[in-house]
Amino acid sequence: MALALPFLVLCWVAPVSEAQTRPPFLSDETTWHWPTNASRYMSSSFGETRAAHFHAALDIGTWGHEGYAVFASRDGIVHRIAVGPFGYGNVIYLRHDDGTISLYAHLKDFHPRIRSVVDSLRLQDYSFDFNRNMEEFDIRFRRGQQIGWTGSTGVGPPHLHFELRSPEGRPFNPKLAGVHIDDTIPPQFSGLAVEPLASNSTVNGSALVHRSRPERRGGSYHFAAVEVSGEVGLAINAFDRANASNNVHAVYDLKMYVDDELYFHSRADSFSYSESRQMFIDRVFPILRNERRGYQRLYVRDSNTLPFYRETGHAGRLDLPPGEYAVRIVATDFYGNSARAHVNLNITEPGEPGIVRALHFPKGYSDWRISGGAGTFSNSDKPPETLIWHKNWVRTGPATASAAGTPEIAIRPLGSFRDEMRMYSSSTAGLPLDIADRLELRKGDRSWILHRIRPEHPVTVYHEGMRISIQFPLNAFFDPVSIGIAGTYPEFTLFPDIEPFRRPATVRILLDEDLQGRAGIGLYRVNPNNGRLSHVSSRTDRSGTAITGTINSAGRYTIAYDTLAPEITRPLIGRWDHVNRYYVTVDVDDDLSGVDYRSAVIHVNGLRGIAEYDPEKKILRFHHPDFRPQRVNEISVTLSDRAGNTTEKVFTGVRYN
Repeated sequence: MALALPFLVLCWVAPVSEAQTRPPFLSDETTWHWPTNASRYMSSSFGETRAAHFHAALDIGTWGHEGYAVFASRDGIVHRIAVGPFGYGNVIYLRHDDGTISLYAHLKDFHPRIRSVVDSLRLQDYSFDFNRNMEEFDIRFRRGQQIGWTGSTGVGPPHLHFELRSPEGRPFNPKLAGVHIDDTIPPQFSGLAVEPLASNSTVNGSALVHRSRPERRGGSYHFAAVEVSGEVGLAINAFDRANASNNVHAVYDLKMYVDDELYFHSRADSFSYSESRQMFIDRVFPILRNERRGYQRLYVRDSNTLPFYRETGHAGRLDLPPGEYAVRIVATDFYGNSARAHVNLNITEPGEPGIVRALHFPKGYSDWRISGGAGTFSNSDKPPETLIWHKNWVRTGPATASAAGTPEIAIRPLGSFRDEMRMYSSSTAGLPLDIADRLELRKGDRSWILHRIRPEHPVTVYHEGMRISIQFPLNAFFDPVSIGIAGTYPEFTLFPDIEPFRRPATVRILLDEDLQGRAGIGLYRVNPNNGRLSHVSSRTDRSGTAITGTINSAGRYTIAYDTLAPEITRPLIGRWDHVNRYYVTVDVDDDLSGVDYRSAVIHVNGLRGIAEYDPEKKILRFHHPDFRPQRVNEISVTLSDRAGNTTEKVFTGVRYN
């Protein structure tokens, strides 16, 4: 346990500034107790970018240690308790008299009054996972009473995740409730992105997203002037800091002015968990996916319903007449510290949008001649390369630039009575993808079928003679998007990977006879950077003739085989410092499909306990409230991986001193 530090009873009574409004469900007299004696250090703020959602809380640093006290921020009843290896880990939900919820996550342990009830329920079936309403047990705490200890369960290093929710369950910025952090430091700008939004848009003569870094001059940030044609959107990479903090935080308030007219305004006050994945469209998704950098868009996508955006009369998208425009971006933190960035846009007349030229082909259109060349199209085993994709159009990229007027790519609407091929030249506008539900895309001597996936309709698409099918459910994407499939059975690639999934898709692969009955078969995603495989939740059907899995993104997938059982090593017996309780740990690892922690069964000296899995430390922990080690102990562990390979290991003569 971390060393105990002196703790001062502190209240948050800081006034909310004029720019913010205290939530109506909080009375003016409501104050909150600081929830830990670990520190007054904010390591993460509300609204920050996370892997697949917005951060919904204020994180408090614990200096890399566990075991600091956690206190009830107000009088309340234990509303819910959850335990698990991912997400919040060990978490307490307290409900207060006004219906608000305070949440304390990643805990090492609960107060004994909570722990005893939770253990009695979990020991009924020895399950690790636990998540249930606890109000029937009437466990209450007074403001300032200890409810647990800080830890690192779930995701991330040791820290306390402190979250406030409205009576309707919506997380809201704790600073709106008077949670005060010392902060006199203004935000900073580190990058600007300019996205072409129309098929004939360019930025500095290119259809690629333009990015630049600022110079600091005269107390503000200045980006180099950008030449733009057609409709574009701006995005900014900005961050904030607090006093005595090395971490960077989300910017609370962003405004964009064009020639002093307000075009965009966002403020991170609250959101609904049903909207959390809209982070992907609030940020520039390809940059977020590839680099983990959260460039926040200064325009609102059509499908974006987040409550961050204030009415300005504009949606932030810039489709301006030719001329020169001065753009000013203002980033402000909660306490009114602000920074300004400037960029000049030189707007020129865009090229002609839409179809460059249309050619008619004879029925069948398998043989063709253009510019004296000939070729035969066939479905490609690889996705098309060096193309610039948008959800509504596709253009050739810089690496495929050709002589002016030479067609580079072509599309043809399918399902119509027209044998018409629409051609595209790299020197002109992109090809529209929203003209049909099915298109044939041709590049060189290869072709692909593109399917228009619309949120309002579930769609199933097929590949490799229907041996591979992908079922996109209702609202699979935020907006209509065109998707193609390439690859040679049983591998496939969904492309382009430019739009986030809103809901998972279901993959079904019919297994050839030589694949049926193979041990350890599973579906895996291939990392595009290093080729490593990551297991996708998948299973074979009872007949063994098909494998089904769920996927959350486009990319490359394949079938692989895991025939090696998990490794179980290094048994250790320890004692919790904060309570009179003992535990046992073993190291566990699996080479491919990963540990199936729900399969774990652990006995110590014949006593079965709960097997708790820590995926970051790669350990299984034996937990039982009545366990007391002997001088020499026997530990038996059974564990499977997600491919069904099982290890049974018995350790004898394990000493506890």
